[in-house]
Amino acid sequence: MNQNYANSNVGDNNEAPAVPVIAPTCRDVLNGRGQGVQRHPGNEKYRKLVFVNKGLYAKCPKTDKIKISRGIVAAVRELGGRFLEMDERTQVYYDI
Repeated sequence: MNQNYANSNVGDNNEAPAVPVIAPTCRDVLNGRGQGVQRHPGNEKYRKLVFVNKGLYAKCPKTDKIKISRGIVAAVRELGGRFLEMDERTQVYYDI
């Protein structure tokens, strides 16, 4: 995903434009590749949440898989985390 998310919400069902994130926190999950992203504390916590739910996810019907996935996202957000992707052009993060 190498899209510029700065304007990704423009024209979408009355959603506000994406707000730039200057500095990710330790609760944020960074989208991307490489050791820097993988070692980010928020990504490590996210992977633990995914791992804990992996067995249940594998055994449940598709409708429940969606609920589990949404539950993981909700858990990250409830703890103050965001899912961020960097705009390569501006070097600024945006919540996806």
